[in-house]
Amino acid sequence: MRVALVVAGPWPALRGSQVLVRHLADGLAGRGHAVRVVTYGARRGERPGPRPSRVALDAWLVARLLACVRRHRIDVVHAHNYEGAIAGLVVKGMTGVPVVYHGHSAMVEELPTYASGAPARRLLHRVGAWLDRNVPRRADFCIAVTEELGSQLHRAGVAAEALACIAPVGAPGELRAAPSSPAGGDASLVCYAGNLDGYQNLDFLLASFARVRAAVPAARLLLLTHADAGTHAARLAARGLGAGVEIVTARSYDEVRAHLAEAAVAVSPRCERSGFPMKLLNYMAAGKAIVACDGSAKGLVDGRTGRVVPGGDVDAFADAIAALLRDPAERARLGGAARAAVEDPAPWEHVLDRIEAIHRHVVAGARRALAPITVTE
Repeated sequence: MRVALVVAGPWPALRGSQVLVRHLADGLAGRGHAVRVVTYGARRGERPGPRPSRVALDAWLVARLLACVRRHRIDVVHAHNYEGAIAGLVVKGMTGVPVVYHGHSAMVEELPTYASGAPARRLLHRVGAWLDRNVPRRADFCIAVTEELGSQLHRAGVAAEALACIAPVGAPGELRAAPSSPAGGDASLVCYAGNLDGYQNLDFLLASFARVRAAVPAARLLLLTHADAGTHAARLAARGLGAGVEIVTARSYDEVRAHLAEAAVAVSPRCERSGFPMKLLNYMAAGKAIVACDGSAKGLVDGRTGRVVPGGDVDAFADAIAALLRDPAERARLGGAARAAVEDPAPWEHVLDRIEAIHRHVVAGARRALAPITVTE
């Protein structure tokens, strides 16, 4: 099958959406499909979030996707996030090629986090709600990364028979960098690896880490991010990171793995529930002891593969981190269990099975719709 994977962002990049797209591209290509990835291209330093200049980029994305569909005779467009979905739907209107929408989060939750003032947040909340109601249901099929997002899409009008909840799982290529010691190389180092966008709840993390430092004075926090995070990094630095906090920009996955391997504890402070933090899979593959807020603790079991605390509870988050910094045996136990939970390749193969089945389903439906009608007398 000829598949176009579409994502509205730079490529390659270390952001979660692009990571998932890369996993799918590699997995589907490995099964013999002809896969084309359509993106903004190799752009760096682009500030994430809504802004007028993205309109031109999205128009360019539509043009690139249309050219790809026509040149390579694409059978199905697999679009990630709303700008990718809108580009896919525009191209579908011109070519008839079916669109699978792969939702990574609900815009009603995510969009307001890109604004600083209350009026702007209210406006983006309304825009996000409109997008949630109107974009996914126009696709031929929808995939949600979490059950919570699937429920939201269904309430917004996506038919149950055109919706599947498929959580990301560890791709085999991500497991090659298992550390020699699950406890990590630096007993004082806490690591956050990911973008610095508002929905990641980093103000909460910084407030919590100040309490960690009070309990464990040697503790350090590394915010490990990517080249597109410059604006947010400057904002956080201007407001004051606090003692023991450092921002590091990684240029490759190997650099991310190297820093993560040195950490004693890895953290996910995100509270919104509709998305799936891809960083958790990286943490688990690295054998890290993880502390996560319950909204973002996808796939974690409290006390078994990580520590899960109530979202917004600064003291509970800090206490969980501090306790793990003091307890290398518990870090090793949790990290080893987290690693073991993602080592089995069967879930990844099952994800690819489901994706292939969805592609076949929508392509067959499109062909039936285009088949000539035979009139008999």
